[in-house]
Amino acid sequence: MDHRERVLTAINHEEPDFIPTALWGSAYGVADPLYFQLVDLLHLDSPVLPFRRNKHHTINYYDDRVLEALDVDVRYADCGFTDLGGPTLNGGRDAWGIRYEESAAGFTIAEHPLLEATVEDVQSYPFPAVWKYLRLEEFSAQAKYLKEQTNFAVVGRAFDSFGPFARCCALRKAETFLTDLNLEEDLPFVLIQKVTDTLCKLLEIYLAEAGRYLDMIELPGDDYASSRPFISPRAFDRYFAPSYKRMIEMIHQAAPGCKILFHSDGNMEPFLSRLITLGVDVFHGLGPAPGLDLVRIKEEYGNQLCFMGAIDHIEALRGDELRTAEEVKLRVHQLGRNGGYILAPANHLQPDIPPRNVVALYKSARELGKRL
Repeated sequence: MDHRERVLTAINHEEPDFIPTALWGSAYGVADPLYFQLVDLLHLDSPVLPFRRNKHHTINYYDDRVLEALDVDVRYADCGFTDLGGPTLNGGRDAWGIRYEESAAGFTIAEHPLLEATVEDVQSYPFPAVWKYLRLEEFSAQAKYLKEQTNFAVVGRAFDSFGPFARCCALRKAETFLTDLNLEEDLPFVLIQKVTDTLCKLLEIYLAEAGRYLDMIELPGDDYASSRPFISPRAFDRYFAPSYKRMIEMIHQAAPGCKILFHSDGNMEPFLSRLITLGVDVFHGLGPAPGLDLVRIKEEYGNQLCFMGAIDHIEALRGDELRTAEEVKLRVHQLGRNGGYILAPANHLQPDIPPRNVVALYKSARELGKRL
C-alpha cells in the first residue's frame, strides 16, 4: 500500500499492511527545541522557516523533511489563521480580542475580554472578520500539490486553535463560563452561537479553497476532560453538539469524502458515542488518564471510530529507546487489530523528550506494526 491507502484503509476499519503513522497535527506536534534537536540528529542542515511566523505558540515549525526521515504517512496543509489570527509577535491581542502575555511557559492569556459581559455585550462584540487572517493561495497550493503530486494522506490542520468550548473559556474565563453552563441562562447559548458562527464562516472559506484536496480535516481542538469530564455528557448535548453538527454537515456537503478528526485530552470515553453520532471518523488523544481502558474502548467503539494517538508522551517517550518500543508494541496490540488505528503521540512532543526516542518511535511502528 502507499501512504494514503494505508491511512484510509485503517480509517475504514480494514487492516492495512502496516499501522499508519501521523505526526505534527494541531494537537500532536513537535515543540520548537525538540524540532531543532531532530534537525541536528537527522542531519538536515538547518531548520525551515516557521509556518507560524509570529512564533506565539510553543510549536511554530513544521518540516516535511523530518516526516520523510521518519516515514510518516500523512502530510499537512495549514490555512494560516492560527498564526495571522493569533497574538502579535511579543504578545498582545489576537483576532478574538484575547490579550496574551509572554511567560516561561509560552504565551498565556492575560485578559478575557468577555469576563464581565452581559448578553447584550456578547451580541455586540466584534468577533473576527476571519477572511483578513488567511493565507489562502499558499494553503490551496500546498493541499493541491500534496493530493496530486504525492501519495501521502492529506490532512487539513485545524482552522482555529480552539473549538467552541475552549474558545468560550478563553473569551469568558474557564471558571466563569463553566458557572454559566450550570446556571443554564441565555448568555452561554448566545456566546456559543456567536463563536460557532465565526468558526463556520472560517470553515466555509477553508473548504471552498481546499476541501476537494483533503483526505482528512481536523476540527479545532476542545478538551472536555482530564481524569474526569469538565462538563457532563448531557451539557455537551445541550450546548456543544449543535455546533459540531453544523461544522460536520458543512464538511460532508463541501467535501463528502473527507474524514473528520476530533481531538480532546483526558478520559473522553463518556463522549465517544456522541462523537460517532455527530459524524466524527477519527478521534485523537487517548493519553494517560485514570480509568482509561484502551482494550475496552477498542472493543466497544472500534468498529465505528478510528483512533489516533495513544502513545504515552508523558512517561514512555521520556525513557529509553527500549521503553519507547515497548509502548509501540502495547498500543499496536490494544488498538491495531482489524484496522481503526493511526499511531501518533497522544499530545505534543515536548522539549524534554530525547530526539532519539522520536526516531525510535517511528522505527518501531514500522517494525512492530506489520499486518497483525
